[in-house]
Amino acid sequence: MSRENRGFVRPIVYGVTALITVAGIAGYASVVAQGDGLNVLEICGIALFGLLFGWIAFSFTVATLGWWYLGKRTSSFASSSTAENLSPTAILMPVYNESPERVFAGITAMLKSLDAAGDSSTFDFYVLSDTTDHEIWLQEEKAWSTLTSTFTTARVFYRHRRENKSRKAGNIAEFCERWGGRYAYMIVLDADSLVEGATMIELVRRMDADDQLGILQVPPAPIGRHSLFARLQQFAAAAYGRIFVEGFAVWAGSDGNYWGHNAIIRIEPFLQNCDLPKLPGKAPLGGEILSHDFVEAALMRRAGWKVELATDLGGSYEECPTTLADYAKRDQRWCQGNLQHARLVVSENFHPLSRFHFSSGVMAYVASPLWILFMLTSIGGAFVDHTRVNAAPPDQGVVEPASFRDAFGSVTGATILFIISMSLLLLPKVFALTSISADSSLRRSFGGSIRLWASGLIEISFSILMSPIMALFHSRFVLSTLSGFNVKWNAQQRDEQGVSWREAASQFASFTLLGCIGLLIGWWLAPAWLIWFSPLLVGLIFSIPIAVAMGSGWLGKCFRRFGFLLIPEEISPPAIAMWQMDAIHRAATEALIERPTMFESVIRDPVFHTLHTHIQLSTGGHAELSLHQSKAIEAAFAAGGAERIPVEIRNALLADLTTLKALHLQSQT
Repeated sequence: MSRENRGFVRPIVYGVTALITVAGIAGYASVVAQGDGLNVLEICGIALFGLLFGWIAFSFTVATLGWWYLGKRTSSFASSSTAENLSPTAILMPVYNESPERVFAGITAMLKSLDAAGDSSTFDFYVLSDTTDHEIWLQEEKAWSTLTSTFTTARVFYRHRRENKSRKAGNIAEFCERWGGRYAYMIVLDADSLVEGATMIELVRRMDADDQLGILQVPPAPIGRHSLFARLQQFAAAAYGRIFVEGFAVWAGSDGNYWGHNAIIRIEPFLQNCDLPKLPGKAPLGGEILSHDFVEAALMRRAGWKVELATDLGGSYEECPTTLADYAKRDQRWCQGNLQHARLVVSENFHPLSRFHFSSGVMAYVASPLWILFMLTSIGGAFVDHTRVNAAPPDQGVVEPASFRDAFGSVTGATILFIISMSLLLLPKVFALTSISADSSLRRSFGGSIRLWASGLIEISFSILMSPIMALFHSRFVLSTLSGFNVKWNAQQRDEQGVSWREAASQFASFTLLGCIGLLIGWWLAPAWLIWFSPLLVGLIFSIPIAVAMGSGWLGKCFRRFGFLLIPEEISPPAIAMWQMDAIHRAATEALIERPTMFESVIRDPVFHTLHTHIQLSTGGHAELSLHQSKAIEAAFAAGGAERIPVEIRNALLADLTTLKALHLQSQT
């Protein structure tokens, strides 16, 4: 979309959002004012409602815009099978204590996809390891060696960093400084990313065609998981995500955002302009920036480069968490990172839309405690009114007919506002389902109209039930961050895991208790307002069985067996996903063979020892221990073998090739 059209769209989005927000505030104010005037808590509630309702109104407007533009689109990208004279591009796979089998299975699948697309020479793969577990580190080396011996013509490089400095952002920055000069662009992936060869080729084509394009993001589609929670996420992304992403792309234009993976980046301006600043103060709100992607996009935009979304491109995939608890753990890391962005909103020289992206990232988590605060002020305001009426002298009391009418008017007004608010939340989903139903090809890819609409109803019902649970999680994360708790960024749980009743009770008993208390207080103080809070209370009261159901792979497979929550990638699986699964199954079969630990193998096996030594020397990973430490390790090995070497020193030993060689020679005698 041209800049002229963007200049026309943005005022419309802002204007419609403002009109809906003002109307909502006026309606809410009229409802709460039907009592005996407004008290302080009710005035605070009106202010909070205005902010939160405006957030909903903006999302609704952007989604409606996306639905409109998707309906006008007459063609989509068609991949080409040939690639000529493309600029050299690096494909980066940063990993941190991930399953090597899954990581290299993904790379295997992408190499096959590039071969099928007709280009295996433009792209080089880099596995950039920050792994701290010595066994996984050595498994990565073994898996890399196996892959490179299988794909002899492919260029796949592996590097392990001794120090996990600045996490993923520092990992990528080091690549740019050491090897970035060889390439025009880099495609950044996550450990669970898959991008089809044709998509990567088209990304490079578009970067070559527009020398002002700094970052081009391809929206990733979650696939490949089976728990009920994962299937709900996958269906929601496939069915509704299109209109939200399209609306965002139309509205933002060249002032878009970057999501940290499944995107192509121009290396030279990235290296020149995207060095992340350190925020003043201590963690969690100071120090190193955690959510680096928004900031890198803003820095690129500040330097005059375009940041855009390629909404017409498919072939971009990722995986999603499989349980509520795993989803919450990931959100806690993102919450801390996004709250740091509040300090960047007022920083100098950022583009106005970059400031808006920062604010949106903050609001994504702050909205939850604000909703809870709104609920408390509403109940508190009703309690003040209730106390005032009961304390009034008899001659100033409210006559019964007026009291009945006020109560009826309050209930009616609250009901109308509730319907309007829920409509703003749910109508975009209805728009999306309607547009899919109108397209015969799309409709079949979701299992047909009946299954599509039934799946939509199932997803909406569960999302309403889960929203208060996530609201409490987010509120806890915001408060813990503001109180100084610094979250640890551990490896994500990517395997399918169920949730036992005991685990669910341990994790969600407090949620159930809060729901029961809220129901009793609401019924006592303000029964007219329970219609507002009933979705929150039901979800909290039944949070334990909800958590068990969400983590159930059996339930997820039952829904699939009956054709519900289907996504196009299940009706017609992409070849790249099938290739990945084949590679994972082969690796799992080989892993069943009884073998010594990787650590023992690298000491005793001459071939593996030579491989590890070659990797360390080639990538600058060699670092010697002190003489005292080296002699102590040699003595421990002589006394009882590899098992006698303490676990906490093994990473350092693997980097000390001199001591490692001494142990290897000792093992051969």
